[in-house]
Amino acid sequence: MSSNELVRNSRDLAALSYYAKKFQRLRVDRAHGVAPHKPILLLSVIEQVKREVITRNEIHLTSALIHTFLKYWSYLGSFNHHPDISRPFFHMRSGKFWHLWANPGYEEVINSKEKLKTFAEVKRAIKFAYLDEDLFEFLQDPLSRSSLITVLAARWFPGHFNLIEEISQTDKFKEPPEYLRDGYRSLDEYGNLVNQPEH
Repeated sequence: MSSNELVRNSRDLAALSYYAKKFQRLRVDRAHGVAPHKPILLLSVIEQVKREVITRNEIHLTSALIHTFLKYWSYLGSFNHHPDISRPFFHMRSGKFWHLWANPGYEEVINSKEKLKTFAEVKRAIKFAYLDEDLFEFLQDPLSRSSLITVLAARWFPGHFNLIEEISQTDKFKEPPEYLRDGYRSLDEYGNLVNQPEH
């Protein structure tokens, strides 16, 4: 291995370690237990990159991404939190590796400290999200991608690495969802509850 290759590999390892730490230190709401929105969104994006649904460094809030997010939520989500993908899609920017591209006329909104609180507001203001280029390249590499999935699983869903691998290979929701002990609630494509269980 040449000295240039050694330097490049060393830089890659340092960068991968940097993103691993970012994934471990996601800022999440803890008011009602750990809110899993951000790690579930990252798992959803990683799956779409792996499946080549996302082929450019542009993460659009599509029905396919919403479906994937809700699929992971049905296995790994929390009863105490609403599975609204727009929240992590907007707030992930606090991690400094996730960036937002504004729709025309909404640049000031995105660059301000104003918080977008609803799915409609996020769709109206944000054209797409994009990652640091290094991170996007890591997600396209099987070994690096697996390392980052391992980090997410160990930090946010301990003991569930194999389950996460299984989830990534199916399009089916868990019915009833794991987190619903007392009945099943159907979710529409936006994550809204359709059927309340009887008590």
